[in-house]
Amino acid sequence: MKYQKEIIILGTIIVASILLTFIFNNAAPATGKSVSSQVKIIPLNPEQRSKVMQVLTTSEFAKDIPKKSPISLTFFDFVNGERIWQDSFLISDGQLLSNGKPEISLTLHSKYISELNENNLCEVVKKANNNRDLGFYSENSKAKLFIKYAGMLKYRNCFDF
Repeated sequence: MKYQKEIIILGTIIVASILLTFIFNNAAPATGKSVSSQVKIIPLNPEQRSKVMQVLTTSEFAKDIPKKSPISLTFFDFVNGERIWQDSFLISDGQLLSNGKPEISLTLHSKYISELNENNLCEVVKKANNNRDLGFYSENSKAKLFIKYAGMLKYRNCFDF
């Protein structure tokens, strides 16, 4: 019995390590510029904003984000070859927060908003990741992220793992 528990724990650690390695290796390349240093910020239109808010507050994925470890999701678009930052949402426990510091920052091309609904967030994230339209950043170590987000391992397939 003890041996089985050790194997399960070891297997979980290995899967999480591979998942986090995959996420870090497929993150959008850093440009050396932060979101706040960009010249242009164009907000999402009201319809897009409303749709994103509705999906993020009803999605099981968003509901499973730990309360004390929020994730930010920032949308972007390209205009004349220039990245334009759009709205950002801070998500924790299926709620949108008005303030706080995210443990993980995700960026997603806004072209995927039209495909979103409360049942397909994972599929849309997977598609964006495969198309290199999803970015990932965290200041935390892989081990710390694993501990904080261990309850979200069931979504590892969202990152095409």
